[in-house]
Amino acid sequence: MAVKSRRLEYKELTRAAVLEAAAEQFAARGYTATSIDDVADMARVSKGTVYYHFADKAHLFEAVFRDRQTRLLDQVMAVVEGRSGPWDELTAGLDAYLTGAVADPVHRRLMQEAPVALGAGRCREIDGEIGLPVLRAALEDLAARGELIEQPTGILARILFGALCEAVMAVVADPHPAQARQQATAALRALTNGLHRGA
Repeated sequence: MAVKSRRLEYKELTRAAVLEAAAEQFAARGYTATSIDDVADMARVSKGTVYYHFADKAHLFEAVFRDRQTRLLDQVMAVVEGRSGPWDELTAGLDAYLTGAVADPVHRRLMQEAPVALGAGRCREIDGEIGLPVLRAALEDLAARGELIEQPTGILARILFGALCEAVMAVVADPHPAQARQQATAALRALTNGLHRGA
């Protein structure tokens, strides 16, 4: 097994520090008001170091967004593990995704800033790359067991994932996110119940 060089480890640690600082700055100041200097100062690196890892502020925000969404998916998978069955896994996963996206104030603020920084279309593309394959696999498992309504799983996954993304954005924009999250969770449960064959 190859051992990482000290130089590579330092590079990875520096990149992680920049991402963490950028997440804090974007959340606190907003995308537009945050400068590369702000991020460099907080990460305790030079401005040139930030540019070494990221071409510009937009690329930096996208990397932050990807990192946080990937972390969220890891949390979801941890919640899903050990559930009693595929439907329980599906509903627990959707609940965990919605809860995780809004529970952390930094993540919630990044979700609000993402359409400004990246555009709504790019946000949806990134979310689709990270989360959609997992949801599609869950629906394909249910279909193979004969427990899903007779519809193509690809389109069902896209529709359900679109509803999940809209639910997240509705909750993060709501002045009462805890209450909005409960309402959104109930709405998603109603949608998934409708996918159950024989429901």
